[in-house]
Amino acid sequence: MLTLRRLVPALLCAGVLAAQADTITVARVREAVEWLAADERGGRDTGSPELVVAGEWLAERFAKAGLAKAVEGSWYHEFPMNGWSFDAAAATATLTRRIGDKAVEFALAPGKDVRQWTVADADAGSDEACTVALFDDEVLQRLLLAGSARRPIFCEVEETHPFWRLAAGPRQMLGQRRQASRPLFLVRKGVLPEGAASENAQWSATWKTAAATQSPMAQRNVVAVLPGTSKKDEYVVVSAHYDHVGTGRAVDGDAIYNGADDDATGTTAVLLLAEALAKAGPLPRSVVFVCFTAEERGLLGSKAFCEQPPFPLAKVVANVNLEMLGRPEQGKEGKAWVTGADLSDFAALAAAALHKGGVELVEFPMASRLFAASDNWSFAKAGVVAHSISAGSLHADYHQPGDEADKIDFAHMTKVVGAIYAFVVDLASREQAPQWNDAGKKRIAPRGR
Repeated sequence: MLTLRRLVPALLCAGVLAAQADTITVARVREAVEWLAADERGGRDTGSPELVVAGEWLAERFAKAGLAKAVEGSWYHEFPMNGWSFDAAAATATLTRRIGDKAVEFALAPGKDVRQWTVADADAGSDEACTVALFDDEVLQRLLLAGSARRPIFCEVEETHPFWRLAAGPRQMLGQRRQASRPLFLVRKGVLPEGAASENAQWSATWKTAAATQSPMAQRNVVAVLPGTSKKDEYVVVSAHYDHVGTGRAVDGDAIYNGADDDATGTTAVLLLAEALAKAGPLPRSVVFVCFTAEERGLLGSKAFCEQPPFPLAKVVANVNLEMLGRPEQGKEGKAWVTGADLSDFAALAAAALHKGGVELVEFPMASRLFAASDNWSFAKAGVVAHSISAGSLHADYHQPGDEADKIDFAHMTKVVGAIYAFVVDLASREQAPQWNDAGKKRIAPRGR
């Protein structure tokens, strides 16, 4: 016969497992991933209106689940990023094409034919040598990645391209204003003659833009907490990034980089884990759920969070970061892997808990290199035992428009998320917290110059 002391944990465990079974289902996993990775989300670029909508959706789900706010009075942990504001549709331009002795002018109507895409070191230019290019031109793509150009660029895009829509009026963009950089303009495809980007033509432009105003843009990490009981001042942080890379060069006519696997899958996991654990009731330690922004900009969201946390990082016993859970390598369905597994006992603890859910940990060739490539690294640098769990691969659709929801293995992902649930329960309930080993302490130690 069970004693009362043994019966209470057993009943608690039964309730926890029931909440998981009802909440972490294939249908609910699919629903969340598809919403986050839909074309309407525009690739969830940091600083975009679509990412704001996604953050509000996450906050509403956290509130509906009955979770508490970790940041006083808000579901958001905010931090500023440098940005610029300008009226993209106010740009005017006249292009001149010269072939031999023949010159032809093309007056571009503001907003209708030409729109501004980037800020520059000047607001006007007169008969200045410029570049005319198609959006998928490889040289233009390299210039876009560099973020600056020595001459104005006029890029032909279809009216259906997301960039054209985003430049329809007042626009905010993140980033620094680079010295000796000229603006990039979007030109509606069809305004210039066919083959305008031909190397035989020399182009110049007289142009003017509305003045750009420097304006720090507030970015939002979305945060909720399930307060603990006996150890409520200790925390397990479960995290993922909900941003992606937005829109860009079209591939087979698709310019939206949906980020279904990277990292709508991780964000969905955080959300459903939060809902299931809230339904089951509190655990000894508090569990914090964070969806970070600006991971794709250099882990800036998690960096800001760790620099100004809503609770002492010294009280965080572990960070379970979730990345790319939906597209396993062939033959590795129902399996997962941990970054930096040899640096602490985190992976061993995870392996034992995940095994109960039928998920085995396996090795991944790049797991060591990827340890510092996601938001767990911000916590690790602060001394917190922090690793990423993944259950997929760096597939060919990584950071490409092909990272779509219809390519996710939802049965695989649901099984993995259910097993991670058991791991989070273990971390929030166990007496001994995870520990770095000597190799881990060496890896996270501050490096001098």
